[in-house]
Amino acid sequence: MSISLFIFLCAIAPACATADRPAFAISGGYSPLDNLLQKAEERKLYNDSYWQVIVHYKPTRAGFESLIDDPRFFLSPYGKRDPKAELEATIKALFQSDMKNDEHPRCRFIARYEWLKQELNIDESLFSNITCAAFNNMVNNTIQPKSVALIFPASYMNNPASMFGHTLLRIDGLYQSKLLSYAANYAAYVKDDLGFLYAFKGIFGYYKGYFKVFPYYERVREYNDTEQRDMWEYSLNLSGEEVMRMFKHLWELKDIYSDYYFFDENCSYNLLFLLEAARPSLHLTDRTGLWVIPVDTIRIIKESGIVENIEFRPAEATKIRYIASLLDDDYQKTALRIADQKINPDSLGASDDEKKIKILDLAIETIQYRYNNGEIPKDEYLKLFLSALRERSKLGKPEESSYNIPVPTPPEDGHLSGRFSLGLGIQDNALFQELRLRPAYHSLMDPDDGYGEGSQIVFADTAIRYYTDGKFRLEALDLIDIVSLSPRNNFFKPLSWKVKTGFAEKMFRDKDKHLVYQLNPGFGLAYKNEGIGLWYALAEASLNAGGKFKDSYAAGIGMQIGAIKKITDSWKMNLSAEILFYGIREWFQEKRASLVQTFTLNRNNSLNLSIAWEELFQNEQTEIQLSWNYYF
Repeated sequence: MSISLFIFLCAIAPACATADRPAFAISGGYSPLDNLLQKAEERKLYNDSYWQVIVHYKPTRAGFESLIDDPRFFLSPYGKRDPKAELEATIKALFQSDMKNDEHPRCRFIARYEWLKQELNIDESLFSNITCAAFNNMVNNTIQPKSVALIFPASYMNNPASMFGHTLLRIDGLYQSKLLSYAANYAAYVKDDLGFLYAFKGIFGYYKGYFKVFPYYERVREYNDTEQRDMWEYSLNLSGEEVMRMFKHLWELKDIYSDYYFFDENCSYNLLFLLEAARPSLHLTDRTGLWVIPVDTIRIIKESGIVENIEFRPAEATKIRYIASLLDDDYQKTALRIADQKINPDSLGASDDEKKIKILDLAIETIQYRYNNGEIPKDEYLKLFLSALRERSKLGKPEESSYNIPVPTPPEDGHLSGRFSLGLGIQDNALFQELRLRPAYHSLMDPDDGYGEGSQIVFADTAIRYYTDGKFRLEALDLIDIVSLSPRNNFFKPLSWKVKTGFAEKMFRDKDKHLVYQLNPGFGLAYKNEGIGLWYALAEASLNAGGKFKDSYAAGIGMQIGAIKKITDSWKMNLSAEILFYGIREWFQEKRASLVQTFTLNRNNSLNLSIAWEELFQNEQTEIQLSWNYYF
């Protein structure tokens, strides 16, 4: 071909190669790349809701911004905030020739490719030389995704990251046992941070969150067997095609990070993008509020209509507690002595077979629990376990109904996590009205259904009062108020604890109330019996800061005792007393006692009646209050 002819052809054919275009053309028209870019622009695919889902775009005042923070997720340098630029860059990347097979954008961003192929009618023969071997092996040989279930491990108070519970997805394949399935999990990479540093980084997004895929049995072993967390499994009615679409998007998120925020962009929120990728019409991420709590996302998913079945998987500790509840104290201790290797399993004597069965079953569950927690080595475990199992096999099966562990109220059926309260009361001779707002989440005196008994997690609980003298007062602002009352028994010896920090009104020597900051941690023990209920004793410390103290602060130590008793399904009482001794620069005592009663009206309405007495700087005051609580 002469040079003049080549120049003439380039002048009339826009498909001549450039830095952004492949070096091939269709005679008399545009290249395949140009055709696709033109189609995408004509249809304005960058505004399509599915494109916004799989790139995690959310509206902002300036336009859009992706919640993904890893620059490797974007093919355009402007892709984080420009859906159009990212779409065009994705289409262009499909025609790259310097990357092969698994590294090619056709494989690396397979969800984007499959969607574009459908929307733009892409001819697959254009990419027939690209083989996505890693993805195909994962789909066809390892996971074989067919269906999906949402998994909710209940709250675990001894781990701050798990206090609200957790959500993950189980991806079921061809295996009959669900334990052989795989789980998709989004979590923060925390390292070894503890205490204030952990909370600060988690609240302000200093951790990176990643999607990971694990064998499901590993999650069960961690949550169910080790951390004493019951698990709820919600089967979803996604079709095979939708499950595959979800998995392709999950593949795109492999090793990609987003900044992790405890209160909104957390495990539960990011998981919703996977379900939206499966079925875009769900719009799950649009239904969340300013903060995202795992149980709230379960409600959102359930309300969307995709939950078709719910199963309860009790923790190993739940099984132990239940079997123990069927035996009196002496028989429980016999099972414990077997697990402690103080007696042999064949030395139960003349007890009736039914008792022997329960004793041995309790011992076997305890042995397994201890092994899962690393309390006994494998050789010792196998010897002890097989010995107990051998003796147990001689006795046959227990009655079919004897180990039917009662299924508690599902977490999503408990009260909603926000609470608005209106109260009317009298403090000494002064009448007051109180308005209280608590964004999250659950207190000791809220209805227990769907929540763990003896647990409290409260954030930003704010109370404003209006007194009949015409004054408005900020009565309290509890920034954090967490309590974990875990009852001890023959098999488990947990510590109970609490931590509270915030602002509160206190009566000083001038017989007037002043706002002070307080920090109040404590540790102790809790027990439970049918007569008293859940009773507890906590040693505690208190640090107060305010201008009315000498040197503007006061530090002290003391203790708190109390008992929580559920009288009926809708009536609960909490009787408590507390004393604190202060004595660094000035000596004084702080005493208080209260009786609080909760009457549950329905799922999201309750009444509180409280009687409280308090003494500080030898000033006593008594208060009676009736409050209506509405959960939202």
